Amino acid sequence: MHSYEINYKEDKQVWDSFVSTSPQRSVFVYSRFLDSLLVNYDLVTCYDKEKIVAGGVMIYSDSGKLIGAPFPFTQYQGVLLAESSSQLGHSRTTREFRVMEKFIAQLVERYTNFCFCQSWRLHDLRPFQWHNYSEPSMGMFDISLRYSSVLDIRKFHDFESYFSSIRTVRKQEFNKSSKLLTLKISSDEIILDDLHAKTLERQNIIRTDRESSLVRSIAKQAILGGYGEMACAILDDLPISAVLFLYDDRTAYYLFGANDPSKRHNFSGTFTLLNMIKNAFEKGIQEIDFVGVNSPNRGDFKISLNSELRPYFVTSINTA
Repeated sequence: MHSYEINYKEDKQVWDSFVSTSPQRSVFVYSRFLDSLLVNYDLVTCYDKEKIVAGGVMIYSDSGKLIGAPFPFTQYQGVLLAESSSQLGHSRTTREFRVMEKFIAQLVERYTNFCFCQSWRLHDLRPFQWHNYSEPSMGMFDISLRYSSVLDIRKFHDFESYFSSIRTVRKQEFNKSSKLLTLKISSDEIILDDLHAKTLERQNIIRTDRESSLVRSIAKQAILGGYGEMACAILDDLPISAVLFLYDDRTAYYLFGANDPSKRHNFSGTFTLLNMIKNAFEKGIQEIDFVGVNSPNRGDFKISLNSELRPYFVTSINTA
């Protein structure tokens, strides 16, 4: 007999221990990353007896309300389940469905609105689809499809064999830029922030001061915490491109890429990113997640580096 109990204020150390073994884990749900977002959040866990079987992060906006859309510059902050690979497939599917069903019901009872950006490793969305299925007027989840792309570098013997597999134009860009640029590992988050602002300005997007602070905080805390690395492309002693990768035990995440628009003809973005991918081979990383391919130009660029599509879903509800 299962008796599910919810802890709405889980201890960070206990939470991180649970995250470290969950199949849906990512760098974005560890407390050290969440602390870099400069907002309040709840770590919510579901216990069966004395074991955590599910969890989720509830993030608050500056106004004190739960966010109704994925938090900026983040990914995969959805439901996490306990490791259960030892169970038979049909038993695991049924068990995980029941756990999520109970967990979701408790969350909806406490919170009138919330949003989860689910990991692409969460395969069963039926508990969200079927919530209040027979009584839709009570409130149902909105479920929207998104895509990321993932490069499984375990398929390649080394960087050179991987490099030969990417789109020809990317190989040409890298070879040309490698004759002009040098790579520098940097811990200066201001470089990234300044280049990020210039990148968005070229697209007629003006960032807020809050967004600038967020870019700096995420980069600074990741680098200081040892789970992030930033590389810059240098031309005439000046950084003209910057890429920030975040890391967990199996994945490198391409979170930020920013370039000086006036130097785009030097292909510094391709140069910096491919060098970071090369570093990932050397670090023994299993895969690189390009963290979203949901706009035409950026999506095609990431796919051209031989990454494969991964669908994921954003689930949200508002019963207020």
